[in-house]
Amino acid sequence: MNPRERAVCVCFDGPRVLLMRRLKEGRRYTVLPGGGIEPGETPAQAAVRELAEETGLVATVTDDLVTVDHDDRRAHYLLMVATPGEPTLGGPEALAESEDNRYRPGWVPVAELADEPLLPEEARAVVLRAFAESLTDGR
Repeated sequence: MNPRERAVCVCFDGPRVLLMRRLKEGRRYTVLPGGGIEPGETPAQAAVRELAEETGLVATVTDDLVTVDHDDRRAHYLLMVATPGEPTLGGPEALAESEDNRYRPGWVPVAELADEPLLPEEARAVVLRAFAESLTDGR
């Protein structure tokens, strides 16, 4: 069986990274925006669509960072540049909101990433590497 494929958005706004803080069934954690790749979509197309749905931000993909298998999912991490602005929850995530299922998109300083319960754990290294490269590349 082929793993389900997912596009994962890595967006920076200066020294901040875009994260989705989650509360699900009493458990608090953080993820990068993104979601499933639909039939006929490329990972880049899925990332642009998912980011717009989840946060209202319009973005372009600037780099394919890495593809990682996480259990039953293959995750394509993509570096993106979003139009300036504050994210606003939308799409299926907004419809799924309840007292015990919440999504909070927001910009978080990369310097505070160690304090975030980011899942999957491998995502932290991807974000930090991309941020370090953006500083040296001037992106």
